[in-house]
Amino acid sequence: MIRAPLFMDDSTASDDGPAAEADGAPPLAPSWAPGYARVHADLPPLSFQFRASPEDFIVEELAAHVEAPDPTGTHIWFTVEKRDVSTPEAARRIARALDRHPAEVSFAGRKDAVAVTRQRMSIEHVDVETLLALDLDKIRIRDPLRCLRKIRLGQQSGNRFHLRLSGVAEGDHGELTRQVDALGRDGVPNYYGAQRFGADGKGLALGRALVQAEPIEYLELLSHAVPRRTREAAQELVRRIREGNTSERRRATELCGSLDDDFRPVAQTLARRRPDDVAVLVRSVPKRSRSFHLAILQARVFNRILAERVHAGTSATVLEGDVVRRPDGRHVVTEVGGCEGVPTGPLWSADVLVAEGRPGEIERAALAAEGLRPEELANPGGLTPRGARRPLTARFGNAEVGPWIDGSVWIAFDLPVGSYATIAMAELTGIPDVAADH
Repeated sequence: MIRAPLFMDDSTASDDGPAAEADGAPPLAPSWAPGYARVHADLPPLSFQFRASPEDFIVEELAAHVEAPDPTGTHIWFTVEKRDVSTPEAARRIARALDRHPAEVSFAGRKDAVAVTRQRMSIEHVDVETLLALDLDKIRIRDPLRCLRKIRLGQQSGNRFHLRLSGVAEGDHGELTRQVDALGRDGVPNYYGAQRFGADGKGLALGRALVQAEPIEYLELLSHAVPRRTREAAQELVRRIREGNTSERRRATELCGSLDDDFRPVAQTLARRRPDDVAVLVRSVPKRSRSFHLAILQARVFNRILAERVHAGTSATVLEGDVVRRPDGRHVVTEVGGCEGVPTGPLWSADVLVAEGRPGEIERAALAAEGLRPEELANPGGLTPRGARRPLTARFGNAEVGPWIDGSVWIAFDLPVGSYATIAMAELTGIPDVAADH
């Protein structure tokens, strides 16, 4: 059902925001999706604003599995409601408040930062009353359950989005409903959205450095991407790695109090081992961070593949040689075109299953266009990524359009794990989110 925000502060939503359509100008080409195109280009673009405030963009996690409570369990599952805070930052704040390491707080998936979101997290060996008593800015904790196992990444079936669209002309309400129905029927292109890539392209640069640059260059870039409050200490640590004497390196732990979670283990490794090979220090950056940087690079290659298929009108059509996912979860190469199923694109690694025929040509060309070779993805930054496939089209389900009230309309819909509501909105407005380019 269409609903109001999960919780709100004293601020009120504003109708002011960037225009969804710029006086008929062609859509900007986002750097995170070279060649970007709409699947529903035949539908007239609609004009509205959304995400004028976090309360306009509400995300509820859809659980894939609900753990049965067990009074003997040592893991506490709890619901986190947050406003204008990223999932990793929320986990860090909760961990700091409990005097625990951030890695001890588990979650099923990352949720939008500029939004009001509800998701599950877990932590082991914590007093429930202490957890509920935490007073954290823009974060609320509720509904604790004692369980036998922790929450694991990916343990969700998708997300339900509730979006407030403002500046909607009353005469466009019927067209909005018609187009939302079309998305429900046809699905949406499964691009990774701008949020995946971060502001100013720093995430993409880190992914490239992890794969292709010297280890010290990756650490140098990372030192410029950490929170501002820890940046000076991170850059001093990189200086010591690059040119510091033995004494400075041995005393690297003196910087730990001013370093963020990515660089603290680097300082500890430098002080303890003082390795000649900087790659050892890169491998001490938490695996979660290195994996995320690599995933950004994989996402850009995927977006390039999808854009090519959208231009060809085949993003939802199985071609000969396509890799489709079977009901049992396995991926197979199709020998004939036109069969049932959803074509997929690769999240490239050295051993990923690659399509054949024309789909395979598109996949290899996209990797080459990024200046990458499969063998470079065998062991980047000490990682051993496994090949994966992602559907080119995302299911858009259980859609609802609320009434038009003073220029605003609430809509709600479900998307699978890893799919972006902003991409669905781009199908309606004709303009992709270019936030990552600024």
